[in-house]
Amino acid sequence: MYFNIIATLLDVSAESLFVFCILFIRRAVVVILKGTVLKSTMPTITIKRRLFKDYFGDIKNEELDQLLFRFGLELDEVTTEVFSDGSGKNVEEVVLKIEIPANRCDLLCWEGLIRALLIFYKSCEQPNYVIAASKMIPTIQLKVTKEVETIRPYVVAAVLRNVTFNRDAYDSFIALQEKLHQNICRKRQLVAIGTHDLDKVKAPFVYSAKSPQEICFKPLNEKDKFTAAQLMTHYSKDSHLRQYLHIIEHSPVFPYICDSEGAILSMPPIINSDQSKITLQTKNILIECTAVDLHRAQIVLDTIVCMFSVYCDQPYQIDPVEVITAGGIRQTYPILSCRTGSVSTSKVNRTIGVKLPSVTVAQLLNRMGISAEVGIEDTVVYRIPPTRHDILHECDIIEDVAIAYGYNNIKKELPPAAAISDQLYLNKITEAMRKEIACAGFTEILTFSLCSRADVSMKLNQPEELNRAVEIANPKTLEFQARILKTLAHNKDKALPLKLFEIQDVVERNDSSDKDPVNRRHFCAVYYGKTSGFETIHGLLDHFMRLLEVSSNPALGYCIKEDLLPFYFPGRCASIMLRGEKKIGHMGILHPSVCRAFDLNLVCSCLELSFEDVIETKRFCCEFRISYVVRESNYGEYIMKKNALRRRSFCFHMNCMDFFCKQWTYLRRTGSKLSAKCHQWYCGYEGIREISNTHFN
Repeated sequence: MYFNIIATLLDVSAESLFVFCILFIRRAVVVILKGTVLKSTMPTITIKRRLFKDYFGDIKNEELDQLLFRFGLELDEVTTEVFSDGSGKNVEEVVLKIEIPANRCDLLCWEGLIRALLIFYKSCEQPNYVIAASKMIPTIQLKVTKEVETIRPYVVAAVLRNVTFNRDAYDSFIALQEKLHQNICRKRQLVAIGTHDLDKVKAPFVYSAKSPQEICFKPLNEKDKFTAAQLMTHYSKDSHLRQYLHIIEHSPVFPYICDSEGAILSMPPIINSDQSKITLQTKNILIECTAVDLHRAQIVLDTIVCMFSVYCDQPYQIDPVEVITAGGIRQTYPILSCRTGSVSTSKVNRTIGVKLPSVTVAQLLNRMGISAEVGIEDTVVYRIPPTRHDILHECDIIEDVAIAYGYNNIKKELPPAAAISDQLYLNKITEAMRKEIACAGFTEILTFSLCSRADVSMKLNQPEELNRAVEIANPKTLEFQARILKTLAHNKDKALPLKLFEIQDVVERNDSSDKDPVNRRHFCAVYYGKTSGFETIHGLLDHFMRLLEVSSNPALGYCIKEDLLPFYFPGRCASIMLRGEKKIGHMGILHPSVCRAFDLNLVCSCLELSFEDVIETKRFCCEFRISYVVRESNYGEYIMKKNALRRRSFCFHMNCMDFFCKQWTYLRRTGSKLSAKCHQWYCGYEGIREISNTHFN
């Protein structure tokens, strides 16, 4: 009884509540048996308590928690850990574990965190990072050969000169690299960091690749030399390094960096050389980052040099390294670029819900480490330092203003209008259609929208599609066929025929703005077997439209029209038209060249259409289908005059329920004796709702 009462209060069925309770209990039992607790996946850094004391005095844990909270961070726990003091003795110290947002790489070491807090509480100014330009010391060069293009094509580097490390700084230097490896570097798959004692090697340096048997050096903290092939076997038993072996172990060549004398500095992304090992006595440090993502490599390099240039003889000064690509292109790193922009004060106030003058907004941004000043016409001009790569958009600037102002200082206000939330109509109808298509014998797939340039253009015999593709770092597809055909190719060994479908968003370029692409919901289906299955795809289209109550009358609903598209076989291709004028999709038998490009050995038929174009025609109207017996009447266009007593079916559209009631009242007032069984399909925001067995006398 109590179970049903709780289900009623939560507005869910008793069965759903029961299933939820069972799953929750099962999960709790698993956690208890494993002796673990569910923790946040955000990166956590460990800072010795005494380091905070050096900068903030004898602050209590509660005060420190509030201090971090006002900055937007959370103190996870206060505990003790054992550290080595460098002389072989172990020392127990109180440490703070602090959760850091995954996008704030500049806070992953205690130097960056304490500096940011000092700036936030106006105890110091934002540093000015500069690239050294000395005629006395020539710029170090790092040459890249073409052999690395197939495995790890990019490298960036920088030098920190006259560094003075103590034990805390040295440990933080090593820990930051590991934190970056686990987060933005994606466990060294995208970026791998190498740091070397510059005084132990000789410039210029070379970044190249060759077979594992030809690479031989003494790896870090090892006594003997190993070939790269031997190292893969040696580290397969290492609990720390074996997780990175898969990145290059199947490659015919392994990347490496060597100096002018041929001494190997590192074999990224696995291990550095023992010859260039960093110690507490190291004065000049070479930092190199090899990568498959150049932008991430630049972020990682900027983060490391900005955090630890404070220990240089001339703080915040970094020596550049010139990287020369195989094509002869020269680029100096680090770039340390500062991005500039402006934000409207009124937009900041409207978004946060406060009333702040431009001067205050600029002051709040300065507290967050972003140089800002009042601009013209109610704007604030800001300058983003190279440490804040997390700022991507104007909304990030507004978020920093809100953090500096204090979320607790924002007054709570009731919204001017009350609204009851509900699932979007498009999503609701999508879920219903997925079930119906699955019942028709097709298997649903879920793919990512990112794909290669070739998938969306050359493989589909339409190179011009590249001009319409939306690109970030890689292009996003405009057609789901590219992904659904890849899925088909990876499952072609399954029992035939294969019938797959997907209803999901694609990204299209907005013709009115290059900066604002739009998401559009598409439906795609394929049939793969020993026969073309075109009749199956055609039948699926008819079934799809029938479910959505789209008429097969070409003038009012949909029709198919013969067409010629490059990815379909000539004469076996049709466009799907809406009301005879708007093209919403296409269907046909794939061209043999497209099948070969996707490694498909049998014939394949495809269907794709814009789901939204079908839905939007009915979104803001109500459609009623009424079967009735009516005598001849003069009720305008709604009464079809053919016979005095004839059973007819007609459809008319209206904007609201009141309009329907008014029309029905009019019919009754004119003397029409009606006895109707009404089926109402309301296609507005409330979704599809059927009302049956309603009699009007």
